[in-house]
Amino acid sequence: MKKFFTQPIGELSRQNALFFLVINIVFIGAELSGTTALDAVEDLLNFFWGFSLLSIVIAGYYLAEGHVPEYWKMASSGLATVIIIGTFLELTIVEEGFLPMYFFWAFNSLIYTLTLRGSGIFRPIYEYITLLGALIITIGTSAELFFDYELPEVFELLGLVGWLSLVVGTSLGNYFAWGDKASSSAE
Repeated sequence: MKKFFTQPIGELSRQNALFFLVINIVFIGAELSGTTALDAVEDLLNFFWGFSLLSIVIAGYYLAEGHVPEYWKMASSGLATVIIIGTFLELTIVEEGFLPMYFFWAFNSLIYTLTLRGSGIFRPIYEYITLLGALIITIGTSAELFFDYELPEVFELLGLVGWLSLVVGTSLGNYFAWGDKASSSAE
């Protein structure tokens, strides 16, 4: 147990990137199949979702620390706080989730990816996938959050594409970036 909590940040981030991907696949599979089998453990899975994303965000600064200003460390901590508080709010009586958390995550992912674009930290395919997903989710959530405009049901599929893109870009992008960083520092 001690080894889990004292492992290098890159290993922790890689494990959480894969876990984040798996949790999202489970959620999407359960949603599409219409099953209620996960209802009993939904809060636990939501907590794991928030904790794994929190770990990715915090480790993201250390992945890119040579390419971003020092204040990004505080910004990453702020975003991680929003994510974990939003996760806890979602576990409570808020029925529709915590829309601002998804907006902040997507918006910050958009800024983060645009800032680091072309730096070589992330493989280009994951940069573009993350940009696409972050843009779709930022626009979709801001419509309801700021303008109280609920998008028509026709756009639900576009929202799913945005969500999948952001999840795949965030999880696999970080997973491979940490693997690349570990292999280049071992040389």
